[in-house]
Amino acid sequence: MTEDFPAAPPPAVRGPRRFPWLLAIFVVLMAAGAVVTATGLLKVFSYRSVVVTGGAMAHTVAPGERVVFGLREGQEIHRGDLVVFNASAFGDGRRGMFLQRVIAVGGDEVECCDIERRIKVNGKSIAEPYAVGEQTTFYAKVPPGAVFVAGDRRDDADDSRWRVNEPGGGAVSLSAVYGVVSATGNLFWVKQFPATTAFTDAGLPGTTEPDSGPVTGRITAGAGAGLFLIGFAGLLGTVVRSAGKRRKAAAAPPVR
Repeated sequence: MTEDFPAAPPPAVRGPRRFPWLLAIFVVLMAAGAVVTATGLLKVFSYRSVVVTGGAMAHTVAPGERVVFGLREGQEIHRGDLVVFNASAFGDGRRGMFLQRVIAVGGDEVECCDIERRIKVNGKSIAEPYAVGEQTTFYAKVPPGAVFVAGDRRDDADDSRWRVNEPGGGAVSLSAVYGVVSATGNLFWVKQFPATTAFTDAGLPGTTEPDSGPVTGRITAGAGAGLFLIGFAGLLGTVVRSAGKRRKAAAAPPVR
């Protein structure tokens, strides 16, 4: 006598696995975060930085402070800008980099001083609130393609004013300028450097151009990193929860 057993149930047919929409959101966040971070970092690393060691710009930039500088494509250098330039531009064997303020550009006549001991550019007296110390007497006609620079410590700065009788008249060629200072700080934190209006207030053309690139670059990179971390944490949490559910389902006893 044979005993009949019920036939085994047919194997379950699984449909195609669908990619969870929540998982897709986290993947998109990670990708967007990576792109935004890269964009910010490219902006950050398009600038250079250097530690100021001398005291020529004291009260404006203290010795030991780090400045961030660079030249954007097509950027012009204006009166009042702080520039970092090759010290060899003075032509006396000096090496390294200098940080000084542009007080005249190509074609300008610059001299010191008026009755109030202020410099004059093209006959206009300039009130410079950042400048300290006794001014020295000088006169220069700046050649095209060059700038005339001075330290804000007018009594203790090795700058163009002391070289007006030398070849080149103390002017610094634009080809020797590494960049315009836009901020102070370091790789992770910067403070935008304020632009001066001393020369435009005197009626001279050429407004200085505040450059927020170092600040916005770091903000962009930080925001992108935040997006990436949110997406990564969400993706990881979703995968872990999904794996946990599958393990519980696999460990559950069969239903008879």
